[in-house]
Amino acid sequence: FDTAIIDEATQATIPSILIPICKAKKFILAGDHKQLPPTVLSEKAKALSETLFEKLIQRYPEKSVLLNVQYRMNEALMEFPNKEFYEGKLKTDESVKNITLKDFKIKIPKFGNFWDKILDPENVICFLDTSKSEEKFERVRAESFSKENPFEVEVVKSILEKMFEVGIKKEWIGVITPYDDQLDLLRRNLGEMVEINTVDGYQGREKEIILISFVRSNKEKILGFLTDLRRLNTAITRAKRKLICVGDIETLKIHPVYERFIDFVKERGVLVTL
Repeated sequence: FDTAIIDEATQATIPSILIPICKAKKFILAGDHKQLPPTVLSEKAKALSETLFEKLIQRYPEKSVLLNVQYRMNEALMEFPNKEFYEGKLKTDESVKNITLKDFKIKIPKFGNFWDKILDPENVICFLDTSKSEEKFERVRAESFSKENPFEVEVVKSILEKMFEVGIKKEWIGVITPYDDQLDLLRRNLGEMVEINTVDGYQGREKEIILISFVRSNKEKILGFLTDLRRLNTAITRAKRKLICVGDIETLKIHPVYERFIDFVKERGVLVTL
């Protein structure tokens, strides 16, 4: 081939990319190394999680081009990831700059409680804090290395039921969680209510509304692989019009980036303590 163009190149291991580029005179890699790398399960092969895309950007920065206009989310949703992960270099296209759920002309009634804030179309980023609840804690299944959080599943289910009650369509909504066991618990409790997947499963995807269940809640303030900030970046950039997070802010804010994210929500969005 004259040219090989490889999309989502940051999700491909080096051996898998070498196959097409060896057959081309020139190659172009497209991707985002600030989001999730390829999934490598073997500890012996962990080095494969570093991609050719990353290596080339580090070695030949002058040959990289930043596509700095994003066409997915409104400007308010872009603000935190842009500042935290992209040095403020991203711009929002005019076509999505001010999009909200108001565009769907849904008449949302008043409930006289915190639901008014969460369902308000103009509140594009919300965080439901579980830190004051006695039921907040994560748990581990027997013979599992993953985590699950039953209380967060209940909260997510309540949010979805309220959204359906006011006329929000299930096709507009996606639910994301970092942990496989939480994914399983969500699917068993929510059934076919909405599409549910892990952060890895949602990379490259988008929905009008995204709900995130962060899962981690423990006295030791351990975040596990949530400290891989590429996972946070991927999760919070899937929503087009509204982002709703569910988690224990006392556990999450042990990490400075999560603390800044929570402060951002307090300042620019809505934080509700359950």
